Amino acid sequence: DSEKEEGMFGTLVIVLPSQFTGGELVVKHKGETQTFKQEGLSSFGSQYAAFYADCKHELKRVTSGHRLCVVFNLVKCGLGMLPKAADNSSLIKRLNAAASEWAANYDGNKIVLMTDHLYTPAGIKNGSGSAKYKGSDAYVVELLQSAISKGADIDYDHGTLSLSESGCGECDGYGYWGRGDYIWGETTERDLSLYLSSYGNVSVEEEEEVVPADFFEDLEPENESFEPTGNAGIEAERQYADTEAIVVWPRSKRWVTVTNNDTSRMCSYLLKACSKGTSDSEPIDECVQKAKSLIPRAIGSNKTDLSSLARSIVMIGDKSLAMEFLSSYLKNSDRSIDAIFDHIQTFLELCGTEAITSLIVESINTARFVADPTGTANFVLKYLKNSGKKVAISQQQKDSVIAAFAGSTRPPEKNVSRPLKTSLDKFPLGAILALFVDEKPGNGDGSLARCVLEGYVWISCLEVPRNYSYYSSSTKPSDGPVLLESASRSIIHLCNCFGWAKHKGVLVDAVEKLCDRGKSDNALAFLESLAPKDEEESDRSDICSKLAEVAFDKILASLQAPAPTDAIKSARLGVCKKLVVGIGKGRFCLSQAIKFVEVAKSLDVDSVLFPLVSDPTLRSNACDSVIHSLDLLTRYCAQVIKTRLSSVDLGDVAVWSLSSASASRSKNSTYSRFLRCPCKQELDWQVRKSDHNGFIADLKPLIHSGDVRVASYQPAGRGPYHFKITKLKSRRVPSSSLVGLTCSCSSGSSYYRHSSYRQTTTPKTCLLSKHKAVASKYQEDMKKMNVITKFLPSPPAAAAAVAPAAVSVAAQQQQPAARHLQQFNVLYTTPKLGLKLKLVGGKDMIQVKEITPAAPNAHLIKAGDFVVGLNGKRFEELGVKVTGEKGYEQAITKVKEAKRPVSLMLERQITTNRVEDTTCKRPAETFATLSASSPATTFASLSAASAGGKTWAAGVDAQIQHPIAKKAKTADVIDLT
Repeated sequence: DSEKEEGMFGTLVIVLPSQFTGGELVVKHKGETQTFKQEGLSSFGSQYAAFYADCKHELKRVTSGHRLCVVFNLVKCGLGMLPKAADNSSLIKRLNAAASEWAANYDGNKIVLMTDHLYTPAGIKNGSGSAKYKGSDAYVVELLQSAISKGADIDYDHGTLSLSESGCGECDGYGYWGRGDYIWGETTERDLSLYLSSYGNVSVEEEEEVVPADFFEDLEPENESFEPTGNAGIEAERQYADTEAIVVWPRSKRWVTVTNNDTSRMCSYLLKACSKGTSDSEPIDECVQKAKSLIPRAIGSNKTDLSSLARSIVMIGDKSLAMEFLSSYLKNSDRSIDAIFDHIQTFLELCGTEAITSLIVESINTARFVADPTGTANFVLKYLKNSGKKVAISQQQKDSVIAAFAGSTRPPEKNVSRPLKTSLDKFPLGAILALFVDEKPGNGDGSLARCVLEGYVWISCLEVPRNYSYYSSSTKPSDGPVLLESASRSIIHLCNCFGWAKHKGVLVDAVEKLCDRGKSDNALAFLESLAPKDEEESDRSDICSKLAEVAFDKILASLQAPAPTDAIKSARLGVCKKLVVGIGKGRFCLSQAIKFVEVAKSLDVDSVLFPLVSDPTLRSNACDSVIHSLDLLTRYCAQVIKTRLSSVDLGDVAVWSLSSASASRSKNSTYSRFLRCPCKQELDWQVRKSDHNGFIADLKPLIHSGDVRVASYQPAGRGPYHFKITKLKSRRVPSSSLVGLTCSCSSGSSYYRHSSYRQTTTPKTCLLSKHKAVASKYQEDMKKMNVITKFLPSPPAAAAAVAPAAVSVAAQQQQPAARHLQQFNVLYTTPKLGLKLKLVGGKDMIQVKEITPAAPNAHLIKAGDFVVGLNGKRFEELGVKVTGEKGYEQAITKVKEAKRPVSLMLERQITTNRVEDTTCKRPAETFATLSASSPATTFASLSAASAGGKTWAAGVDAQIQHPIAKKAKTADVIDLT
């Protein structure tokens, strides 16, 4: 502008609020042009523009409205040179040269230029260019922008620095910690972070990058905190207020600098750089170079980074770059091939179907299948079904992909020991097998399909990962091929198409694998899904029969293994129920019912058999085979419980509590409790010698009556004296009276805590608890027998028909007394039995001749009883024939050498008044009760009618051994016992 008065060096134009369009102010100076557009904000605000007098300016035409402005001349008063526009051209040239040299030798260090002014986040975010800075900071930014506009290899962004320190504090007060003031002592750790407003967090080196280097030395912390920790001293922390900086780096090195060498940020940066028409866009050749350097890094990164790089390569559109990326990625068998499927259509368009298919075929191998079986299978399915939407692939190419996948599923020659990295829960087995029916690749003989099925069975049995813990390994056994049932429809189509006989081996192997891993329910469900509805399908029926045989053999073998814990026993109950249900559902399992019954008899009665046969849900709507199997097991269970009941004698039991204990003159708690205790026979404790005479005087009535024996002695012939009381007489009480008795066994020596005496002998077992346990077990077995009688099959028709006649005969004709043998068992834990035996020559039986007074279980055995066996088996079953002296000696040797505890089987001759029953030999009153009673009350009502229920139990035994009785003449005797 021309000088209008002396000292004028510029012009100031203030635009007042007015509405107009156009009227741009254009200022030119030494080849640079700046245009000021003022129409946008002029309606409600004022704007200004100032330029030096030596600048040329131009005012564009106002196209509408009115532009209202006030123009001032800027005049310098006083002496001195007039201000004029700076000539930065030489400075920019120097800056451009320095930037080029910096970029060529860039070592990763940025320039972090600290600002002279403070700025708010809002001001930085909403401002643009140098307008958001003040004073010298604005001048620096204007210079950088000018250099960038001239092509300088330089870039910048606004940065915020945060500084925090930690260290040790000191106390300048007195006394204990917490009193006085704390001051900063020593800095042990210093943390400086840099946040770029456009790119996020990046690393920063304070000594190498911050300008000036001593900027933080004079800063005062914003806050400090001190924490006394006793002997460890005072922990101190302090934070400084955030400071602002202008961060500068070479533009050609921007992606390395702002991404902080992070692969994810590099991939995101490249995606922006490949976008055309944006401020972040970069030349194609630079994007290609960045993509090539990123390929090896992104292949080992996550799926998001991989997808970003794939999109960038597609946007670049370079075929060789795309092939390099796909080839590098597909060669890495540890990476999921399914991760790049979203971009495979674009790659097919860019590179062609033949080139892409060849790469895919080469990449599908056993290593990739083992690393990611589900992802590999899903990729094959998607590629074959979706690739033809935009770019069609030929049938030959499809066949090559299917054949490559089938080959990858073949188990390697060397066993793979490493576990699977992913789960097989979502493996598309059915869809994969359907490919071989729909496409029929290869020679059409089904060999590829069998290969895939064998591969799935193999890989499903590899170990799978689990959450690592200190006490367990990082892998666990897999569940096996549990997806076979869900894919049964495809397997049926496959076998119908290529033949059932060809797939027999792999199906049998799959069922074996399931059973070996405890998945018997999956095996039976798979078998049921394969069962044909039409019996004319002989090949399919043969396969199902074979699978049923294999499954039951495996499951039954697992049931026969030892079961050391209750948890395993209860689990076997669940397996048995599944087998019963399997027998009822599938007709191919019916033939396995006999095997199941035989194996089930070896299982525990209380935890498995009784809950099994007493479950009414198993019998509801069940087939005849299931009912028959459960009936056989019910009879067996009843027989076992009957045997246990018959071995229990709940008559009188021997106890050691003295009825004459009140005759003792002392109330000394040490032995007064002992005299009344039913379990203890002997009491021995250390006591002063001077007290012994007093004890003897107290116990004198019991000593004279022969109830107790006392002794005063030194155990080793020297040392402290002991006093011992021994009970000499036991008494027999009814089993029902045990409920009212108490003993001191469970309380230990607590009864003697107020005494200075020390008990030295205590009984190892509590007889009272033992008797109560036997009675409790007997009651439990009684309840179980009552439950089982509900499920026992009806008595034979012949016996039921004869029963009324037998009752009428009983009312009319009373027979003389008859002799019968009653069998019972006695348990011994001692080496000697205390019995004198003899051989009865005429009967070839061993008879008890005499019982010694100190013999264990003397109250259970009588002279004249016969010893007939050991541990529930007769001597004949043990291979010993009691005939002559030689057989007698062999039987005695068996008894002596038997491992304790041993159960001695005896028989006792008893006499009863009987009615001669032509159907079975048992008391008429018992038979009448059995006929008239309901199944639920049979056992309870017969317990009193017969000797301990044994006569009725013989009748149950008759039903078990002979479920079907032949019809006989009235004169014949049918001995069912």
